[in-house]
Amino acid sequence: MTTRLSTFHDLGAVGIVRAFVAETGRYFGADETEKHQLELAAEEAAAFIIDAFRPDPNELFEIEAEPIDNGLRFLFRNKGIPVDEENLPVYDSRHPEASMAGLSFFLLESLTDALQFRNEGNRGWVLVFEKRFRRFKPLRKSPPLETAAIDACAKEKLEAGLATPADAYDIVKLTYLTYRYSYVKRIFYYRKELEEAIASGRVIAFVAKNREGEVVVNSAYFRSPHCNAIAEAGMLMSRPEYRKNRALLRVSRMQVHYLKEGKGGLRAAYAKLVTAHTRSQKLVSAYRFVPTALKLSVHDPAEFVGIETDEVRRESLLYALLAPNGLDPTTLYLPKEHVEITHTLIQDFETLSLHTESRLPERQTSEFTVEKEERDRYALITIEHLGQDWAEGLRRRMKELSDDGIITLHLHIPADRPLPPDFEKTMARLRLFYSGVVIKTMAEWDLVYTHLQGQRFDFDAVMLSDERAIALREYMRKAHARVEEV
Repeated sequence: MTTRLSTFHDLGAVGIVRAFVAETGRYFGADETEKHQLELAAEEAAAFIIDAFRPDPNELFEIEAEPIDNGLRFLFRNKGIPVDEENLPVYDSRHPEASMAGLSFFLLESLTDALQFRNEGNRGWVLVFEKRFRRFKPLRKSPPLETAAIDACAKEKLEAGLATPADAYDIVKLTYLTYRYSYVKRIFYYRKELEEAIASGRVIAFVAKNREGEVVVNSAYFRSPHCNAIAEAGMLMSRPEYRKNRALLRVSRMQVHYLKEGKGGLRAAYAKLVTAHTRSQKLVSAYRFVPTALKLSVHDPAEFVGIETDEVRRESLLYALLAPNGLDPTTLYLPKEHVEITHTLIQDFETLSLHTESRLPERQTSEFTVEKEERDRYALITIEHLGQDWAEGLRRRMKELSDDGIITLHLHIPADRPLPPDFEKTMARLRLFYSGVVIKTMAEWDLVYTHLQGQRFDFDAVMLSDERAIALREYMRKAHARVEEV
């Protein structure tokens, strides 16, 4: 848990920095003497950075404070000229006039319990100091829900049905109460946009309401941008006090029944399932969803209010598909190396067939789409149409994304026509490894490949329950190791 200040890179702003550091210390228990020491330390640190290492004119000065054992750690972030931390000036009290350049560091060391300069490469550098308090006050945790209240909410009879546009704001509030601001579907934080999506049928939400008429449980379909007959299933959320209410299962069953009956023109639904835990995976397996792909290291994990999960660095997503009334007859072309694992995944869909024929693309120029999530350092490249220049075009885009700080890249390639000769060898040279298949339209599928840039990925942290999904994870573990050796 951190608190942050972003202010102007100007000596006139030192007072703002001093007040922020001192008042943060006071909140965590600093007495008057310790608060005064923090004010002096903040002033020395800020003045030194602002005066000595000027960044671009529009660059803001940033300070973070984070609790540690019995105190606080302050991080002064700067993107000015890099610091040579091994040759910083040293103050000598015996010869003060000759060593005045080192006075700031001398004062900082005497006022704090630890001082460090940290080089963070292209993110700049950080001056870090720690201060411990005699009467440190840790953060006050929110009181847990009372057992009696949870039991009452578990037994309450909730009214379930399809959401209307009038329910949009309640769903926005429910999203916050479930995830705070960590949910990846951003439309669920905007009332007007969500109203329009429900009214148009782009979002089909199933909700349960309490006796006050508030939406306390939600599950939804989000139509695919590529095909109205296909939708993403999920968005299951509940107010913490209602998580034991059977309405969660009722709205999930309503959602699956809606698909089975072909309502709203839906024929297939896919789910993107978190792998930090297996609860949602077990739920969709009960409804006969079939795993088809595994996307590793997509984004930072969502924070579930009131649910403890094992800490993982980045969330990986399991893609699973349900088509209760069958799929259109479709041929999928893929490298022969991946036929066996792909057949294991999609064997329940009898209308799909796998072929390994290869052929040079007829068109000269490839068509690419690139989607970037800079906050997550994630990108998806889709080759909409393969041309003879596909390998060079892909290599160039991968380099551009790497230069932009992207660390996880997924590649979608159309599987509805033969692939170029030596396709798999090119994938290996680009350190891309096979990760399954995903449906695009009722007659089109994409092959999925993954590239992990500079990540020490822990495959054991990907928690899976379905045997086919586990087989895919192990297949990808070996494929990843092979491309890393190329």
